[in-house]
Amino acid sequence: MKGHTSRVLRITILIYAISSVLSGLFHMVRPQTVAAQDQAIERVLGGAMLALALGAGLAYLERAWDRVKIAVLMQVVWVILYTITMAWGILTGGLLADAWPTTILGAVLAILITSLYIREGRLQRDRSREEGRPLRGE
Repeated sequence: MKGHTSRVLRITILIYAISSVLSGLFHMVRPQTVAAQDQAIERVLGGAMLALALGAGLAYLERAWDRVKIAVLMQVVWVILYTITMAWGILTGGLLADAWPTTILGAVLAILITSLYIREGRLQRDRSREEGRPLRGE
């Protein structure tokens, strides 16, 4: 339909929202660090993840691309920065190597959501162009 987001993007955003809620709750309820200061920081991270999950959930519920593209772009930026900081933390010794699976999952999500965001923008531009052109033979 005209101006609606693709089903693939919507399903990806829904899966991302659900996983972000679970991860955010996990960080808030059961921080994995020992020091009190680090636990507070991890809980703030969990709160940020929950806020972004809410944005993703709202983006899933709204079908109009013009209304969700900024929310999806926020998810793109977040998951890219999350992946970079996680990898940086592991490589510099600030995080345990046990965090690699989460980091790899973040990288996969970053690539997937970024490519779907770009694809959706192109699809919407193409649809707009098609509407403005007369059909062949007219």
